Amino acid sequence: PRNGSQFVYFGMLPIDPMSEVAKALIPYTRGVLDALGMKHGPSHGEIIMTESGPCLVEMNCRAHGGDGNWAPLARKLTGGKYFQIEATVDAYLEEEEFQKLPDVPPSPLKAHGLEVNLVSYSRGKVKSMPGFDVIKRLPSFVWLSPAASIGSEVTFTVDLITSPGGCVLMNDDPEVLDKDLNFIRYLEEINGLFVYETKGESLARPTAATFGVGSGKKLHRRDLSLDRPGLMRIMSVDRPELRGGLTKRFTTVDASKEVVVVVDPYSTGCLVVQEIQSRGYKVIALWTKGFSEEMKTHVPLHCGAMSYHAEVTEGDNPGETQRELYKAAGTLRIVACIAGGEAGVDTADVMSERLLVRTNGAKGVFANRRDKKVQQELVKAAGLRSIRQAAGKTFADVEDFLRKESYPLVLKPTDSAGTDGVKLCHNFEEAKDHFDALFEVEAVNGGYNTEVLCQEFLRGKEYVVDTVSRDGEHKTMAVWVYDKRPANGAAFVYFGMLPVDSGSTEAKLLVNYCHKVLDALALKNGPAHVEIIMTASGPCLVEVNCRAQGGDGNWRPLARRLAGG
Repeated sequence: PRNGSQFVYFGMLPIDPMSEVAKALIPYTRGVLDALGMKHGPSHGEIIMTESGPCLVEMNCRAHGGDGNWAPLARKLTGGKYFQIEATVDAYLEEEEFQKLPDVPPSPLKAHGLEVNLVSYSRGKVKSMPGFDVIKRLPSFVWLSPAASIGSEVTFTVDLITSPGGCVLMNDDPEVLDKDLNFIRYLEEINGLFVYETKGESLARPTAATFGVGSGKKLHRRDLSLDRPGLMRIMSVDRPELRGGLTKRFTTVDASKEVVVVVDPYSTGCLVVQEIQSRGYKVIALWTKGFSEEMKTHVPLHCGAMSYHAEVTEGDNPGETQRELYKAAGTLRIVACIAGGEAGVDTADVMSERLLVRTNGAKGVFANRRDKKVQQELVKAAGLRSIRQAAGKTFADVEDFLRKESYPLVLKPTDSAGTDGVKLCHNFEEAKDHFDALFEVEAVNGGYNTEVLCQEFLRGKEYVVDTVSRDGEHKTMAVWVYDKRPANGAAFVYFGMLPVDSGSTEAKLLVNYCHKVLDALALKNGPAHVEIIMTASGPCLVEVNCRAQGGDGNWRPLARRLAGG
């Protein structure tokens, strides 16, 4: 299943005639031909192997189609001696040659290869087709037939008709063949086949100032790069050729009768939804009140069109939201409530507690665990290294701190996501200007900032520890280090993220500190994306994001490979 379709053709693989499957298919097919009175000529029979044995789908009384592009591979499979096209002519015109043909192909087959149907996870008007040129350079390449051209429209692949093309791969070395196939699948996932005549769109909600109306008050501008090629995608979590030895896990419950609530599923949250759905569960999308319509469309292109059992908008109070969720679930049992993104953390904590499913709780100080100021206070109370800070809803609340603390200082919204609104200020005037500006700019998740956090500037490398917890048992998924450098007048620009060996001294310090931070925040269940700076005195928390790492999940294929697949 892909792109909302129940079955999408990824290709066709040859089967050894001495395999158990072939031993059942061949006599069954001959019986079908006899039943149909098919005495002469080629046929192309489609059969499904059911639990009770082979069953005919249809018998096409002609040669295999597809423009005969499979012919070079078919000939090689028999050792270069014959294939269906030649045998067809022999059957009608050369009886002696036909009699020389064996009843079945040789075993083992004399070549390694397959026919590949290309799959599109995006759509648009084609500007260029760089991926097709790359495919032609693969060691296993035999033939390529694009179904798209420059200027044509490509859409999501849901059947054979919407496939953007096909190719045949063949190689004497099966390992090289697998690598080439994997590379083609990777090209599809990163949208490497095509460059479209489209541009990215801002996800920020339009305001009155956008249209030149309203108070006329100048709003702080967030610079967005809209012209970067959207090439970062991810590989599929369930495609066999990318999965290696990973075994499908089955649950002991009937997932078809259960439903999971995901709060604000956007960016990586969409991948979480699809992982849940792949295990048989239904999903209800719960959108928090005020969450922007534009952010609801922030779906990684490789996810295709998202579909839910139901969509619910947060009510005026938790009780109303709970009633709407039960109404949407109907006869299904709600078994989990998960944050699909930063904006959904607080609501997920509240609703999971009310729905009596696994929860981090939302009582007392933990009601605002997403608040960066609260995080530092809880970490400090636990006796861990924390940042000197001050927060306020007015400048008077932080003025004394800004005048006494050594510069530079970091200013950011208390509930920011990623680097939204974060700035390194080098003097009092710059800090005051940015403090005021943060109340005028729209937050990346929608809405406007209500409080600003001022913090000491930590000197040292910044790391990320990604974790998943269940009932207080924390498991570290990956450790990363940011590659940050000054550029274009900015104090720090992110150039990338590198994995850190879990056996290194720095990783051991970071993981130990991170787990203590999670305990201090009573973050007992679910994923966390924890940012930590290694100072001269040891690890110090920057912030805990109580959800999975963002970035549309583009890091996932690397993270999977780092863990051995």
